[in-house]
Amino acid sequence: MPVRKEDAGKALELLERYYEKLNKPQDRALRMAIERVIRIFQSHLFLALLDIQEFYETTLLDDTKTPEQKAEETHEALRSWQSHHAPVESPPSYQDFEEGGVNGETVLTPVVTQSIVQSDQQDSFVEKSTAESSHVDSGLENGHVDSGDYQCIDITLERGTTGLGFSIGGGKDNPHIDNDFGIYITRIIKGGAAAQDGRLNVGDCIVKVNNTSTVNVSHQEAVEALKAAGGTVTLTLKREQSAKPGSENQQTEEIVLTKGTKGLGFSIAGGKGNQHVPNDDGIYITKIIDGGAAQQDGRLQVGDKIVRVNDTSLEDVAHEDAVATLKKTQNKVVIVVSRVGMMHTTDSGTPPPVYHEAVNLSQPPPPSPPPEEKVTDSILPIAVPVQESAPPNEHTNSLKKTQAPSVPEDDGFTREPRNVVLNKGPTGLGFNIVGGEDGEGIFISFILAGGVADLSGDLRRGDQILSVNDADLEDATHEKAAAALKGAGNTVVIVAQYKPEEYNQFEAKIHDIREKMMNSGSPGTLRTSVKRQLYVRALFDYDKTKDSGLPSQGLSFKYGDILHVTNASDDEWWQARRLNALGEEEGRGVIPSKRRVERREKSRMKTVKFSRNSEENKTKTSFNEGTGGRKRSFKFSKKLPFFKKESENETTSDVEPSYTSNASDSESSYSARAEDNILSYEAVVQHELQHTRPVIVLGPLKDRINDDLISEFPDKFGSCVPHTTRERRDYEVNGRDYHFVESREEMERSIQNHMFIEAGQYNDNLYGTSVQSVKEVAEKNKHCILDVSGYAIKRLQVATLYPIAIFLKPKSVDSIRELNKRLTEEQAQKTYDRALKLEQEFGEYFTAVAQGDTYDEIYTKCKEIIRQQSGPVIWIPSKEKL
Repeated sequence: MPVRKEDAGKALELLERYYEKLNKPQDRALRMAIERVIRIFQSHLFLALLDIQEFYETTLLDDTKTPEQKAEETHEALRSWQSHHAPVESPPSYQDFEEGGVNGETVLTPVVTQSIVQSDQQDSFVEKSTAESSHVDSGLENGHVDSGDYQCIDITLERGTTGLGFSIGGGKDNPHIDNDFGIYITRIIKGGAAAQDGRLNVGDCIVKVNNTSTVNVSHQEAVEALKAAGGTVTLTLKREQSAKPGSENQQTEEIVLTKGTKGLGFSIAGGKGNQHVPNDDGIYITKIIDGGAAQQDGRLQVGDKIVRVNDTSLEDVAHEDAVATLKKTQNKVVIVVSRVGMMHTTDSGTPPPVYHEAVNLSQPPPPSPPPEEKVTDSILPIAVPVQESAPPNEHTNSLKKTQAPSVPEDDGFTREPRNVVLNKGPTGLGFNIVGGEDGEGIFISFILAGGVADLSGDLRRGDQILSVNDADLEDATHEKAAAALKGAGNTVVIVAQYKPEEYNQFEAKIHDIREKMMNSGSPGTLRTSVKRQLYVRALFDYDKTKDSGLPSQGLSFKYGDILHVTNASDDEWWQARRLNALGEEEGRGVIPSKRRVERREKSRMKTVKFSRNSEENKTKTSFNEGTGGRKRSFKFSKKLPFFKKESENETTSDVEPSYTSNASDSESSYSARAEDNILSYEAVVQHELQHTRPVIVLGPLKDRINDDLISEFPDKFGSCVPHTTRERRDYEVNGRDYHFVESREEMERSIQNHMFIEAGQYNDNLYGTSVQSVKEVAEKNKHCILDVSGYAIKRLQVATLYPIAIFLKPKSVDSIRELNKRLTEEQAQKTYDRALKLEQEFGEYFTAVAQGDTYDEIYTKCKEIIRQQSGPVIWIPSKEKL
């Protein structure tokens, strides 16, 4: 039976799958033996022997072929081997790492020996790894690449506990570079597998993952290929060969920019101690901002190295010095840059990379990068791209700036008045207007994607509306214009005139007003028709596929997701982008406005009012019944409003308490509170942490989660020492077991002075957790695990400790019984009801919600939430009103 190469490949794949399943300590000897077999099979010599045997049996021994046919096939085989096979290289070596394995297992990490192989057909050198035997040309035949300008590289990574450690962008559905459908590396995560390996670069193009091609595929297909690649992942990469600094190809250019209202309009990275290019301390341009001076000039490119700014050299300087130099420039700035070849093209072949540190030199927030999919669990601090070295007040305000990109003032579009006829759709005309004050005119400021105006193609941002159905709007107020548009009927005839200069002046004025408001700390807001931008945290789950009223492409999100609302001027729909755990904007679309969410939720609550009241009456009975049906009341709790009663200590316990909780709120007041407290969005700003954040876990299983966190990570989690007024026992030590307060009066004063986040009474003694005791744990760089109620979350925020509050949300009564088989059905029902009430009362204060079918799944999610929320930069509630 002839041995064919494809059969050998399938056998090798089966062997590798078997190898990946050997993950027990007792499998080590077998794993190492199979590893050696795989190395032999992967070697070029073995593959060459397979080629020879296959050629010998299918060509030379085939009696049906003529000598001429055999000769032709022999020449064809020779040409194929010369094109695709490099000289025989030594197989990859493997190094054992005893640390980092699971349950003591040895982790085998490939250390791939690289060699430089010269192609028979080119003068360029191609770096090729010996860990992959298949040719690396796949994916380079798509027409955009000259192989002489690129290296072809194979890199093998071992997927660690934190994933592969990089992010990707691109695909045929969302090109990372214009007219290039490649899948590009956009971020290397510190501490991840890619960073530890050290060979993967930002800007590398992935053409194959193991044996799966990623050429001309969608973004999601590339993500799935990486997810399905297994523990050992071989990436075939395409990398641009850049000229070395100082080579004859390196040229310089002097560019003069005029700042204007939008700044220089580019971002930089690099500098001494923060190299952007390996072994190069230069300052590089990493992004060109829409509407900025750099984009309008058109000569600066991503990848340019800044040599000099005015008379100040930026060679061999620190990143902070470069930022300071650029910031102190006047309106006109002379920038000298160097680059390879000085080719001015719209597609330089180098994707705009994403860096862990960059400074935005444009006043408005930068536009979001293309959606990226993280193929890692490693988390970096959320970068604050604006004002990297700015004072704290600027650091906060930078996220709120709302200046939109300028309208091009000379793009050849007609400046004459023109008639536009639109037929209203279900969502109106699909555009927003601004202006109408001091005779400045009514302008179109935003066109909704997919709306009537957008689909017609006849209106554009910067158009002044002169009339609507013969109603003159040249000098109209904003109210008059809005009324004319709303009452225009189904067919609307608009006379519009493109006036970009006047519109840009209006935008600049709005920008100045907003800047003054932010600098003065004024709580006022602009007219809602003006384009608003802000960052919000979602306080509910939203599935776009279940919303039939969407006017255009929607954006789904989960509770706790951070959303960059790029336009909140519409009463019903906002345009937004979702931020991932790295702070990157990865999705965009329309979301329901706060007003729409609250209106729909109130309507829904009214339809279930009678059913809910019935359930609440049952709940009332169950809360007041129990062992003796007794209630506990504490007069002292009225004196101290945030005082915690004995009964409340157990309202969220994992096990049903032996006594019932005090149902102090009537059902009618609870119903009213539920209708008033509809969760939608919360305005947020970024904040740099000064303390390690305490952790509050609420809901079923909280006690077990708390215990396991401290047990598994004693170096990262701890408990604070509570205060009490009771007498010290002989075996107790003050400051270790409790802080023993000398008198009840002293502790009452401390409570009244807001020095405690929560306090309670037991057996006529006071107990409490003080703000200072939580800080003491935080100062040890530990998360303080707190067993407190939801009321403590707000008090910790006031104390600037910003807890990580995780709500363990049960899926159903049955899921509670599955997680805790000791509970009866009645106990599980009560636990579920308490969880729902807990969510209703404190949902706006939760950092995240964790759900799962098993305890291990829930525990893992809690650990991931804590890791993501540990800073050093986090999102906290803003004072800005929505």
